[in-house]
Amino acid sequence: MQFDGDALTISLNMSMEEVREFEQFVRPRIEYIETIEVEEGSILKVSALLALLVSLKRTRPEITIPFLERGISATDVYGTLHWMGHD
Repeated sequence: MQFDGDALTISLNMSMEEVREFEQFVRPRIEYIETIEVEEGSILKVSALLALLVSLKRTRPEITIPFLERGISATDVYGTLHWMGHD
């Protein structure tokens, strides 16, 4: 995880414990974050991270989360994943 100004870059490879730690880090700082980017090549390991990103977007709709907004992810491990809109 890298926090640079108003942009936060995360890996999707988080374990459940790392997702909990990420939530504890990000919730108090949500008003200062404009964008949450995902590291290129990282693979979603737990659906709780996807749920957390949706929750953050609902808490602060003006935050930009390109990974979430695309609604699709393709990996060699899981193939193509689609999810419904976050609105």
